Amino acid sequence: MARIVVVEDHLIVREALVTLLSTSPNFQIVGVAASIRETKPLLEQTRPDVLLLDLSLEDGSGIELARMLRRSRSKTRVLILTGFRDGFAAVEAMTAGVAGYVLKEQSTADLFAAIDIVRQGGTYVCPTLVDQLKPDQLSGKEDGLLASLSPRESEIFRLIVSGTSSRDLSRRLFISAKTVDTHRTNIGRKLGVRTGADLVRFAVAHGIAIAPRAAQDDPLAETGSDP
Repeated sequence: MARIVVVEDHLIVREALVTLLSTSPNFQIVGVAASIRETKPLLEQTRPDVLLLDLSLEDGSGIELARMLRRSRSKTRVLILTGFRDGFAAVEAMTAGVAGYVLKEQSTADLFAAIDIVRQGGTYVCPTLVDQLKPDQLSGKEDGLLASLSPRESEIFRLIVSGTSSRDLSRRLFISAKTVDTHRTNIGRKLGVRTGADLVRFAVAHGIAIAPRAAQDDPLAETGSDP
């Protein structure tokens, strides 16, 4: 039986997942959380086989938890369940040490199969993403300009192109507006882009999903100080 901790910041989704997983005699829900700060002590208390983890949480990225578990050499295996459908997000997650990447649009059967594969020591990636990625990307390696971004810059880059404002970035990541602006500047320099339009074109060229707001706004020009 797989002992599972579910981490999802949307209550209705979290409750639905717990109900769904509880229908299988092969799964035991040993913990539920909505944020990174709630999950850390829960992992110590329960030591689950599988951490079913949303990529985007109310107080940061699930990637932070994956990196923490890898550093601690924990036996808990991480399975990402997310709405981010682009290859960049998948590569970022796998580079952080996750064992599986499932999209929320996939079927219940796919989710159950992914949990079983991950628990048994295997790796699972959504089939539509496997078709998009190169073999070295599936192993958690990334070449080119994107590889020059630090883990924090990669996280901020993904949030920017998904339409997150500077104010929301500051609140979500618990960093100052000035720090957000510094990261934006560094991202633009490393990727060789100067405007929001350039950043959007870069994202599209690399198969990274963007939000309509990101395409209309100028993410790199936006500052953290709001009127």
